[in-house]
Amino acid sequence: MKKIGMCSIRGWKGVLGKNLFVFVAILFAASIVYFYIDFPLKVNMRTLEDGFHDDDFYNYEDIVQREDTALRFNKTSNDVIVFVHIQKTAGTTFEKFLVRYQQNLPCKCQAHKKRCNCGRRSSNETWLFSRYSTGWVCGLHADFTELVVNSCVQKVLDKQAGHKKKRNYFYTTFLRNPTDRFISEFRHVQRGATWISSKHVCNGKPASVNDLPTCFDPRIGWEGVSLEEFISCPYNLAFNRQTRMLSNLSLVGCYEHMRKPSYEQDKIMIESAKENLRKMSFFGIKEQMDDSQFYFENTFDMQFTRKMSVWGKSKSNDTVLSESQLAYIRNVNKLDWELYEYAVQLFDERVSQLRRKRRIRR
Repeated sequence: MKKIGMCSIRGWKGVLGKNLFVFVAILFAASIVYFYIDFPLKVNMRTLEDGFHDDDFYNYEDIVQREDTALRFNKTSNDVIVFVHIQKTAGTTFEKFLVRYQQNLPCKCQAHKKRCNCGRRSSNETWLFSRYSTGWVCGLHADFTELVVNSCVQKVLDKQAGHKKKRNYFYTTFLRNPTDRFISEFRHVQRGATWISSKHVCNGKPASVNDLPTCFDPRIGWEGVSLEEFISCPYNLAFNRQTRMLSNLSLVGCYEHMRKPSYEQDKIMIESAKENLRKMSFFGIKEQMDDSQFYFENTFDMQFTRKMSVWGKSKSNDTVLSESQLAYIRNVNKLDWELYEYAVQLFDERVSQLRRKRRIRR
């Protein structure tokens, strides 16, 4: 009986030991999953919620929803409009209108020159940070990470002024139907554009070739590229360009998402882009140029002398694509589509709000 009892006890301990081992193994595996996947995502999302130091970032609610006129754009103060120029979104049209066809605070432009002096009446400090006023001082088509997160705008303007100065920044941008924008970029690259001199600064340093491999030989370029070649390169920056350029890339390891894409990084990036877009004082939609002009003019109290809709024509509408090609392009730009649909809804809400306010004033 004693031997049988000991066997029973040993058997019971053996079963308990096996079950305990399985339980500990599961717990250990779960902790690894949490640490490497869920925990970083929560940390990054918390960082996203906390944001960067944006005390001088004047968002739409600051300007329009509050009645405090001190929060509106002041042409004679330290307010600066900053334009985040995303390729092939009608950004060039908008920037030209700001410096050439805007009558409230005109810039001094010379014929056949791409640079204009947009100094204030009281000083020579610029009220506009854009391609046609300051040039590409933060890099060719500098994105939100370069301009805001890395504080390039502040540093450049302080350097030009010769001293540090507190300014109020009003960030703006333009968005476009992602499929049309992608096709337009393809056509532009096909004609010879590469934007090879872009710096892609993130976490204080430019992206290296290892960080961001190129899709073509820089010595040759990509002129004449076929659509198949263009969409087959996994490092093509045309994919989800709008989302990437409006997000805080430091939250996703800068350009690591291009080499090792993941659901977690996509989620962080799209939420960051939505948050930053929501904070912007103004953003236009290329497919709604008249409403975009109305939105800008009534937000900043700055009037254009011409209609942007007449000038915002696309040169890529004649591109013929198959249904499978269109479906593929939409799929590789799924983040941009989510951002665009969110942007259109937000845009319509803001335009409607501005129209109601205008009727009330009358």
